[in-house]
Amino acid sequence: SATPPLHYPCVTGPRNTIKLLGVTFQADGGGRTSWEGALRHVQNKIRSWSVRPFTMAGKILVLKAIVLPILLYVGRVFPPDKATGKLITRMAFRFVSGSTMEKLKRVTLLKEERNGGRGVQDIVTIIMVQGLATLVQNVGKVGKASGTFARYYATPFLRAMGLGVLDLTIPYSWDPLYVYRALKDFAYRTGLPRAGLTSWSYKMIMAHLRSGQIVTLPRGGPDLDPQVIWANVTHKFLTNKQKDIAWMTAYRCLPTRTFMYRRHLALTERCPHGCTDSEYIHHLFWECSVARRVWGLVCSSVSLSRFLPRSSLMAEGILYGPPGGCKTIKLQRQWRIINIVKQVLWEARNIKVYQKTTVDLITLRRRIQNLLQDGIIVDMHRNKNLAREKWGVDHWKEFII
Repeated sequence: SATPPLHYPCVTGPRNTIKLLGVTFQADGGGRTSWEGALRHVQNKIRSWSVRPFTMAGKILVLKAIVLPILLYVGRVFPPDKATGKLITRMAFRFVSGSTMEKLKRVTLLKEERNGGRGVQDIVTIIMVQGLATLVQNVGKVGKASGTFARYYATPFLRAMGLGVLDLTIPYSWDPLYVYRALKDFAYRTGLPRAGLTSWSYKMIMAHLRSGQIVTLPRGGPDLDPQVIWANVTHKFLTNKQKDIAWMTAYRCLPTRTFMYRRHLALTERCPHGCTDSEYIHHLFWECSVARRVWGLVCSSVSLSRFLPRSSLMAEGILYGPPGGCKTIKLQRQWRIINIVKQVLWEARNIKVYQKTTVDLITLRRRIQNLLQDGIIVDMHRNKNLAREKWGVDHWKEFII
């Protein structure tokens, strides 16, 4: 009798393809079908998350916790080619920017926060480094199936990088699959063969790639240490929304009318509050009539005057933080109050632009007071003693404007 064909429940797929654990292997050894499915899945995820009012930090967390694992699952088997890498990068930055208009260069956003960036995950680089590190690790596995497969395809180009030795008793592929050619191109493009790495692990390769980051200078900022400015605008005492406003202020990329007018996205660059000047960053937070009234209200407040004296309010200090950094609790408290006022000024400006409604001074005062009290309540729930030391009050009701 004829032997019945073997059936494997985990192996499915149409003719000339094999689908194993969610990854489709094509007849030519490539994984374009797998990448098409993964990109569709990621696009649906991003589309559902895009309707939520996330801050930039929230969007970066979505990329790191949701998008990256989906793409890594396929990328560990089939590294993305150049076209797929461009699609992934464009998709990620459009999600972070919230539109097709990107306000800054992508290289700037990819930098760490202490170097002037926002710490956006370079998804393509992470996938390629994971694939390269896994391939180098598998080549050293003698007697295992994964090691035999890796040595057959990868030894010829790893040998040129000093990572493999030819064994003439076993066969090799001198024309590897395009997915492994993508790894080879990535390694030579980033200069890894000449880096002199002691270990080709994922952490060592990523540390080498990040070591070449240069601190970006703020645009139009004072003559201060750039790292002090970036430490101020990304200080842990600020909320994520306040960090976004402070960071975009330092780069002069906050979407004011001047910024939009220069990119042909606004009809005028005049201040929406009725001022005769252009709405640039300095005017929005300092010179505008609404800003002057709000700062005067904050400084004249009995409860806030001891925390934010009038002598500490300078234009550069409001935009970039304390010149020497937030080294003391007093300076951190002042910087938090300043950023709360900046957040309220930006919200009032957006209401005026998009809803054609002028927010009165009483409403602005209540909004500032509520944000201050909310911050105290949150810190009180975490640690009462630390909150008292941080804010200098025993109860949230002491902050009254």
